[in-house]
Amino acid sequence: MEFTEPAMRPPQERHSLLLRATQGCTYNACHFCYVSRGYPFMAVTPDMLEQEVLASRGRFPAPTAVYLTGSNPFALPVSRLRDYLDVLRRHLPRLTRVSMQSRIADIAGKSDAELRDLCQQGLNYLYIGTENGNDQVLRLMNKGHTAAQAVGQLLRLDDAGIGYTTFYVLGMGGKGAGRISGEATARMFNSVHPQRITTTGMTIFPRTPLADMVQRGEFTEAPEREKMEELLVFLQNLAIDTVYDGIHYLNPLNYRFANRDTETKQRVLADIADILQSHTDAELDLMVSRHLMHSL
Repeated sequence: MEFTEPAMRPPQERHSLLLRATQGCTYNACHFCYVSRGYPFMAVTPDMLEQEVLASRGRFPAPTAVYLTGSNPFALPVSRLRDYLDVLRRHLPRLTRVSMQSRIADIAGKSDAELRDLCQQGLNYLYIGTENGNDQVLRLMNKGHTAAQAVGQLLRLDDAGIGYTTFYVLGMGGKGAGRISGEATARMFNSVHPQRITTTGMTIFPRTPLADMVQRGEFTEAPEREKMEELLVFLQNLAIDTVYDGIHYLNPLNYRFANRDTETKQRVLADIADILQSHTDAELDLMVSRHLMHSL
């Protein structure tokens, strides 16, 4: 079994022990995503994972966090995930947490009891591709879930004790959808309890269905001004106790702050408003230079 997809991780997992779990995506149909296209979905066996652990163990301190790489390893059957966790606990007895990526549908495929059991065995954090709270945009990008379904499954994670980071793509609805998306996404996240919300800016990558949609005139990219306006509306409406983390090169603007820190949040909102007021559209586009962005 040969894995050819490059392993990727969220920025927050930069100090974690990265172990291969899967390659490819079980869904692989989101119109904007290029990451796993061309890679068949495969998962390591428990024996393969054990060999990875043994080869890497000496390079990490005893109390360590593990990130299992892949676009959505949480899609795997509970029995396989339990086998992985057994390997990790056996060789890393001071394991602090295990995290991985998941789709909303992957959570829906597991019972409440299974979610609680996985959490108790150490799988206690997920990175989830919620992407947007606007159902029209979710359909446009073929995400495979609605905002209400996302809320329902995230509340199940809350009940099971599994923490999570949610993702939000600014500009995902294209030109003209920014304000309603910002309001709808804030409303969705205000209904749940993400520990962190991470944003990126919509970027049209080649060899994706979205690039084909652009060629056919079915999608017009939102200008950088609208992406920034969408971020402003989103943050103005975000009311929960969470961390907003927009430090990513695909973002039109980069900020990170605790949402309950009202003084910092007000400075950020004022900064965004000032940038929008003091720059022309051409200057904002040049400031981001999205045409130079070719990969995540």
